[in-house]
Amino acid sequence: MTEQNISWEQDGIDTGWFFAKNIGSVRSSTSYRSGGWWFLPKWLPDMEENDIGPFKSKAAALAEAERLAAQQLTK
Repeated sequence: MTEQNISWEQDGIDTGWFFAKNIGSVRSSTSYRSGGWWFLPKWLPDMEENDIGPFKSKAAALAEAERLAAQQLTK
């Protein structure tokens, strides 16, 4: 599998949100909903039932987001 170079950018207004173009967003419980960190894939509608998580850390949420993005790109 080819390694991706994903660039996560922090939201300019809410520091608990990180975005990656064509990947989705990772959101913290402080700015979203409780439980930890959540990932919303770009390829799914922005609805609570499509959130993936919670993860205990931002690093874990970003790693899962990148894993799922790589899996989606191979489809």
